[in-house]
Amino acid sequence: MNAPKEFIDLVYSADNKQNYIGMGNPNARILIIGREPAHDLNTEIGRDAFHQDQELNRSNWKNLFENKQIEGRCNPRRPFPNQKCLRAVGNNDGTATTWVWYQKLVDLILGREYERPYSLRPLDFHDFCFHTDISSAAAKNLATTNKEAKTVSVEERSRELFSHPFFKQFPIVILGIGTDVGQYVPLEWCDKVLGFPTNEVEKAYNADEKEPMLWVNRDTKGNRILLHTQCLSQPSWEYITNIRDIIWADGKSDLCWPKAY
Repeated sequence: MNAPKEFIDLVYSADNKQNYIGMGNPNARILIIGREPAHDLNTEIGRDAFHQDQELNRSNWKNLFENKQIEGRCNPRRPFPNQKCLRAVGNNDGTATTWVWYQKLVDLILGREYERPYSLRPLDFHDFCFHTDISSAAAKNLATTNKEAKTVSVEERSRELFSHPFFKQFPIVILGIGTDVGQYVPLEWCDKVLGFPTNEVEKAYNADEKEPMLWVNRDTKGNRILLHTQCLSQPSWEYITNIRDIIWADGKSDLCWPKAY
């Protein structure tokens, strides 16, 4: 499998105790960091999904590198290859609402157009970005979040995962955790862990807290851009278009496509 040395080092690092590293293309130039896996661990279905998608994640990356059989159903490189861009209902081949919006956002950033009805569009955004979560403490929704478990998970993942050089190589980083900034993730985290100085934060939107959060900051060399966004499970089309416009205006339109597949 084609993957950068930094990513292979991360997967095999003895300092990294995290089973959940992420999904998608490690050669991508777009990194999306969400809140936490959306699984209800009080149900058998939720526990199985968490086991397949998160607990087996690291070992399955190793299986890919070593040309071994994937354990379970979730290939972390292409985790949902047979799903379409519509909300899953029954057996309609749909997917999670968040994935639909991630697909729309990635298509916008890349300038990709789809001629057929979007609901027939194959879900393939994981070919063009790498996705992970700030916390691995799964919760069905924001209201059921275990705050103590999430705080511990964010601290551990910051130390063992996000501080690794692999996560500092993306020219475009979308931190889609909304109000978690300042609650579970201090703004200083962006500087200390990812290398984006906090004194460079620009409140492109939400300056008066009447609009959805959309802040921007850049590294000292101007090579990387970080967008702080609301949780992207139900944004508006205007909102994700604003994200695209900021990335393009920053001159990153030529740095969106993966270096390899």
